[in-house]
Amino acid sequence: MILDTLFIESLSNFVHGLSTAFFLYFGIKLVFFRVTNRPLFILGCLFCLWGVQDLKDLLLYIDTIGDSPYYSTILLSIDMWAVPLCALFLLEILSPGFATLRRVLLFELPLVLFTVVYIMTGLFEVYMSSVVYTAVVCALVVLFIVVRVRRYNRYMRDNYSYTERINVQWLMNSMAILAVCLLSWLYVCTNVSHLGDMFYYISSTVLWAVVLYYSLRQEWIPQAQDMESEETGVSRNFVSQMGGKLEEYIREKELYLNPKLSLSDLAVEMGTNRSYLSNCLNNELGITFYDYINSFRLEKAKEILDDSGFEGCIEDVAIRSGFNSVSTFRRSFQKKYGCTPSQYRKNALGHR
Repeated sequence: MILDTLFIESLSNFVHGLSTAFFLYFGIKLVFFRVTNRPLFILGCLFCLWGVQDLKDLLLYIDTIGDSPYYSTILLSIDMWAVPLCALFLLEILSPGFATLRRVLLFELPLVLFTVVYIMTGLFEVYMSSVVYTAVVCALVVLFIVVRVRRYNRYMRDNYSYTERINVQWLMNSMAILAVCLLSWLYVCTNVSHLGDMFYYISSTVLWAVVLYYSLRQEWIPQAQDMESEETGVSRNFVSQMGGKLEEYIREKELYLNPKLSLSDLAVEMGTNRSYLSNCLNNELGITFYDYINSFRLEKAKEILDDSGFEGCIEDVAIRSGFNSVSTFRRSFQKKYGCTPSQYRKNALGHR
């Protein structure tokens, strides 16, 4: 029994060290050694703060601190200071420019006050109030992200002909890990143990490793509020006329072969306004820009697959028809034609 306890304690200390090294290494690298953008800079600051907080937990190994409920609770209270910065990072992804210094201070102030009041009074009720406050903030942020991600991805499909590395669906996938991390954190806050600490360090490290991976791959693009057109008052008759010209122009110029074609690119190419095109697609044709352009790409892919002289692979078909991703091509092709590109090719050649 004693050996098992010592093993768990040693393993917990080892995981603690790995977690600290992870956050400090990538935090310093993102902040000081990488030409980066705003979301990654905020993520770097968050990692640095998280790493420092992990280092701070070394004080718990001092008997006079680790054995004192008062000092241990102070250290746990300080841990919660990272939560607002986590929320601001996620909100910055979905609403560029949201994470200002003023908002950082406003988000952090309540938790700092809770810690100060606890230090002065030693009342455990104050600490539990900060735990409840943090849990409520986390729940509200998660709900906001769920709603905002759908709106964000809709905006992507209305303005871009590809979604690879620009959609933020990965945030939704991260929510499951975040839920586990929050539950483990709440457990550690009320039931201090080496096993609980170890699980918390593992879940938090995995969570932010996933976020870091997708953040480094993400193509950060302007949001809708940054791209509003100055021109308004588009007549329905004008939009209706543009619908026919739009298809003719795209087919003639084969603009769909550009794998990263955006609505703004098309507007510039046609010498018109982005909002006109948006109204034409959404209101007149009832289709997103993503689906509209990919319909031309699928027609092109079908034409290539029908060609008996074509000897390339499926990846070649995707590239030649303008798709930015082979997986997207396969998924879109099967959705429209009811079979995979390979099956279609086989059937097409078999009928000759």
